[in-house]
Order: sequence, then structure tokens, then C-alpha cells
Amino acid sequence: MTTEPQQGCPHMGPRSLPPAFGEDPYTFFDELRASGSVHQIRLPDGTMSWWVTRYQDIDAALDDWQTFSSEVHHAVADAEIQNSQALIRKDETLRYTMINRNPPDHSRMRKLVVRAFSATRIDGLRPRIQELADELLDDLAQRPSVDLVEDYAFPLPVGVICELLGVPRADIDYYGALVTKLVGAATPQDGKDAIAELKDFIGKKLNDKRANPGDDVFTAMVQAADEGLLSEPELPAMGLQLLTAGHETSIYMISGGVLRLLENPDQLAKLREDPGLVPAAVDELLRYDPPPVPGVFRYATRDVEIDGTTIPEGALVILCLASGNRDTDKFSCPEKLDITREDNPHMAFGGGVHYCLGARLARLEGEIAIGTLLRRFPDLEPVVPLDQIRHRPLNFLQRLESLPVRLR
Repeated sequence: MTTEPQQGCPHMGPRSLPPAFGEDPYTFFDELRASGSVHQIRLPDGTMSWWVTRYQDIDAALDDWQTFSSEVHHAVADAEIQNSQALIRKDETLRYTMINRNPPDHSRMRKLVVRAFSATRIDGLRPRIQELADELLDDLAQRPSVDLVEDYAFPLPVGVICELLGVPRADIDYYGALVTKLVGAATPQDGKDAIAELKDFIGKKLNDKRANPGDDVFTAMVQAADEGLLSEPELPAMGLQLLTAGHETSIYMISGGVLRLLENPDQLAKLREDPGLVPAAVDELLRYDPPPVPGVFRYATRDVEIDGTTIPEGALVILCLASGNRDTDKFSCPEKLDITREDNPHMAFGGGVHYCLGARLARLEGEIAIGTLLRRFPDLEPVVPLDQIRHRPLNFLQRLESLPVRLR
């Protein structure tokens, strides 16, 4: 992959991420968008990538899976990329996940599970999600202070997805620790070890479903494989994607959302006064500070020009969803959190054929988790100054180290 600036490139050469990017990526995004849509960025492990930062260009690329492929391009298949999203593209089994496939294979695999995430099925989960939220808050109410990350934002979505797929509650803590290990991998070997453990875990769960079928998604997947609708490597890959896809993102949606509301007391006051704003607030929080930063990984299958810059064939391309969500050409005053925003076509769930299968479930979890927390504890307050809240080391999915609060 070339590292020389291309004709029309809006800057003089590759840039590195600023030290403050992990805590404040948006200042950097603003600088990039101001000088052009496409930029060469050297990732922390030295890998060269091409970032697309403006809404219109990101949106077009999400729709063009033939040019911006989810499958690893031959020119970069052997690249040593340290972050977890790219690690799974190097793993032989996990290349068979839906997120790393193009049509028609992607379409075939998605069709097998789309019913499990239908509006009717997800809306039917509302009472159970509410029950889980209330159970957690009943316990937390007895404590002088709690960590909203580990004590609430973590167990709620993990419990929901495990029940939906058919994973026993007894396995939830172990599974959650494995996913955290994967997305927090500091080295390629750490990532490989986490992937190996997760695949072993998923394999055992699928074998259990073959022996003891139930009314759950994992059972349906095993039956599809037995009927020849999923290949041998696709079955565990599909299981792993479904179980892990919404784990870290939902943790940040809930805990990060509460943090942003605490940082914007005027918006928090509006939400307390009018609980009917909760659904709009969840979408605005997803726009304002989405879990995936900078965005989604793609590979250029040909030389392609965007905004006067040529991205070369084989390049690692990152479609910066978080940057698109702050584009002034698309959103009015995007730097402001506005839970009454009406026109909000944010990119937090991606787009095109890979639009997030669990978007409806994620919104429902966010509405119940945040809405219930504020209804039951309207005067909750942070234990430490908000400027002391830290994100964990950058790995292209956001997560707070902790969010200690008093549930008043």
C-alpha cells in the first residue's frame, strides 16, 4: 500500500492520531473534515489506513460494497493489524462471519437470522428487558455508590442477548470477560488468544443445542447447519458474531449516554421533565457519541476517487461514522447534544447491506436502561468530577473505564 500523498490529497502526507484522540476524537474529526473528506492515517500499530470523514461520502461508500469490501483484500490479507476489528479479519474461521462477507453469502446468512431480530420479536422482549433492569437497580439501590459500567451497563445487554440466543445465565460472566478480553487486546497475540477461547466457548454452546434443542436462536442456527443452509465454518462464526456484536457497543451506549447527559445538565433536565423524550434522546446520544470510533473497516477493491483523492486498490479504508455524525453539511449544530432533534439520520448503526441487524434491540435496551435509571433515581450524581472519567485505551470501540455514581 502506498504511503505517498495522492493527487488532490488535502494534506501533505500521512498523519498519526493525536495523543488526545482516545478522550476527544471529535476535535480531530473536525480538523480532517475542514480540509477534505479523505485522509491517510497511520494507526497506532503502524498500519496505514485511509479515513473517509464526510457524511455524504461515507453514506455512498456504505452502499457500495463492491468497491468498499468487507472481505479482506488480497493486498492486505497478511497485514499485522493490532486492533480487534482487524484481527478477526485475519482469523480463518471468523472470516466467515456476516460482517466479513459480501453478497450473496452475506445475504444468505443474514436471511437465516433476520426473523430473530424482527420488530415483533424484539418488541416482545420489552417486558423481560424491563424486568432485568429493575432487578439490577433493586440490588444497586442498596449501595452508597455504584459503577454504572460494570454494575449496570455491562450485565443488562449481556443478559438480554444471552437469553435471546439461548446461552445459560450461569455462563454470562465468563462470556462477558472473554469479549472484554478480545476488544481490549493490547497485542495481536492477546487478540488471537481471546478469539480462540471465544470460539471454544461458542462451539460448546452450539453442541449443547444440538443435543438439547430449545426455542432460541442458537438452536435455529444448528438446525440450519444440519439442513445444509450454513457451512461447517459458518456456524461457529455466525454464533460468535451474534453473541458479541452488541456487547461492547451496548455497554457504551448506556454508560456513555448517561455520562453525556450528566455533562449536559440542561438536556438531562428536559429528559427528567418529559420521559417521552427518551427514544429521541437515545438516538441523539448515538449520533453525538457513538460506540464505534472512528467507524467501520473496509478494503478498496479498486482505485477509487473521493473528493479529489485517489484511494488505491487494496487500501484499508475506515468509514468514519462518528465523524459523519458531526458533519455540519448534514446536521444543524452537530457539536451540541439536543435530545429534541427531529431530523436525525445518524450513522451509528452503519448502512447499506451491513446495516446493524440488532439496531432495534439496541435502541430498546437504551430506552429501558436509561429511562428506568432516571425514573427511579432522578437525582443520581457522579461520585467524581466528570473530567476525571476516562476511556480505556483506544481500540476502535469506546468504553469507559468506570462511571461511579450515587443513585439518589
